[in-house]
Order: sequence, then C-alpha cells, then structure tokens
Amino acid sequence: MIEGKTEPDAGLRRLVQANLLSILFEVVVPMALFYGLRAAGVSQWWALMAGVLVAGPYVLWKLVRSRRVDMVALVTLSVLVLSVVLGMLSDDPRTLVVREGWTAVLGGLFGAWMLVSVWVGRPAQLTLGRTIAEVKRGAEGAAAWAARWDTDARFRHALRVDTAVWGAVLLVHAVAHVVLVYVLPIDLVSAVTTVVWLATLAALITWHVWYIRREGIDA
Repeated sequence: MIEGKTEPDAGLRRLVQANLLSILFEVVVPMALFYGLRAAGVSQWWALMAGVLVAGPYVLWKLVRSRRVDMVALVTLSVLVLSVVLGMLSDDPRTLVVREGWTAVLGGLFGAWMLVSVWVGRPAQLTLGRTIAEVKRGAEGAAAWAARWDTDARFRHALRVDTAVWGAVLLVHAVAHVVLVYVLPIDLVSAVTTVVWLATLAALITWHVWYIRREGIDA
C-alpha cells in the first residue's frame, strides 16, 4: 500500500514542480527583467525583447527534454516566435505586447471549447480529470473514476457545472485581458495582466477545489 501511494505522490510532485518552473521562466523572470531593465533606463522595446529571449530557450529545452509533443509548450513557443518576428518588423514596443493578447485569446478559445463540451458530448473536465486521476491513482483508479459518468447522475451534473464555470471564467478573462493589453500604458501591461491572471486563476482553483470536494467528484 505504501508503494502504491508513493508513486502517484511522486508523479504529482513532478507535475507541480514542472508548472512552477514554467511560471518562473515564462512569467516571473521576463517580468522581473522588464522592470529591472526599465529601471536601468533601457527602452521599452529592448526590455520587452529581453523577456522573450529568456523564455524562448527554456521552452525549447522543455520540448527537447520531454521528447514528446507538448501542446502547451508549442503554443508558448509560437507566441514567442511571433513576438520576435513582430519585433524585427517594427521598433514599436506595442507590437511586442501583442503576445499577451494572443495568449489570452488562446485561453478564451479553450474556455469556449469547455462551454461547448458541456452541451455537446461529454464535458471537458471529464477528460482533464481522468488525466489527473491517472497521475494520482494509476490507470485502474482513473478508469474507475471516469466510469462514474455512466452510473452517477450527481457526478454528471457536477462535472457539467464545474466545466461551465471554468469555461465562462476563462472566456471573460480573455476578453478583459485583451482590452487591458491595448488600453494600458506599455509599462503597466506586464504587471497588471499578470496580477489579474494570477488572481483569476487563484479564485478559480479555490472554487474548483471546494466544489469538487463538496460534490465528491475529485479525481
């Protein structure tokens, strides 16, 4: 029994650590570089480009290290490449913050897909939850969790509600994010959009954890 618990716990720790590294190199370091260089008198364009050039190698390293197609990393890399191309075509720093809007649009599309999945087929959280269950419980545990969809009406209702909330929040955040990117002064875009995103994500995760535990559908 101890060995059975150790393996899922180790897998979950690796998953958390990987996400923390992504946040560090793709969000925290670029933002710290931007404001550090701005404080040193560097132009907005170069301060923004520095963050892109630092995040890019990390994303490439993650792809090479995993030796598999990582859709999240590929999306991030495409955004970084877009930033570099736009930066080479124009010396207007506003062209570099377009990546912030592009990332938000992708999040909004994901949210829209989650909303559609509530009404068409099976909700997205059933697929996502099964992936998490495999990490925590193994293949058999994940199959048993997912099998509740066919026999438990409360399980189906709760997954639909959870998926709908995630989809709606991600969609609303995407719209707000894009507006902020194109309305705020460039020096404020990185800080404000990051704070808004982290606050939104923290609130969403807090609600999610509370709800799935209340309804007994945690993977």
